Amino acid sequence: MKHTLLIAAFLSLALFACKKKDEGADKTATAAEGTAKAGEPAKADEPAKGSGRKIPNSNGLVIDAPAKWLDNGIGGAAGLHIDGDGGMFQVRETSPEEAAKKLADWKADTEQVMFQKWESADETPDGWKAIYVLDKMEMKGEEMVKAGSTTAFHVRRKIGDKVHDCHGSAPTKEVAAEAVEICMKITAG
Repeated sequence: MKHTLLIAAFLSLALFACKKKDEGADKTATAAEGTAKAGEPAKADEPAKGSGRKIPNSNGLVIDAPAKWLDNGIGGAAGLHIDGDGGMFQVRETSPEEAAKKLADWKADTEQVMFQKWESADETPDGWKAIYVLDKMEMKGEEMVKAGSTTAFHVRRKIGDKVHDCHGSAPTKEVAAEAVEICMKITAG
């Protein structure tokens, strides 16, 4: 499990780097999907247009999120991000083995790698949600080194007939809490 969490952290960093590379491309979406043109600043409190938008690369999941939460690039992981390292998350279907894991077991596994402290960890009717602090890692040459802290979050819940994980990181506990609430509202399309 230690290696799984470390790999997930590296994949998240790689995903964000790939997304940054594609930001220069003209990525427009239809108003029906409620997304803004890439590169245009979104107003922080402006809700997404429409009652929900499809999450690209998610096999039909729908989300209702403020416009500041932008879709990850085409070909990237299903999820959203805020420009300028303002936060990000991805959502994916959970394997049956992982879905069977209880909150206490998941917490014990999470505490094994880069973990600092829990902000919250609560069961929900169809899973659980957690916010916690991890070591922030950066590349120095060819080596990963600790460079402060980051707030992470993880939501596990049933969406439609499948269990999904929605997880990511944010610069503050408040942004992480907002992301958790968004993850709690994801529906099947």
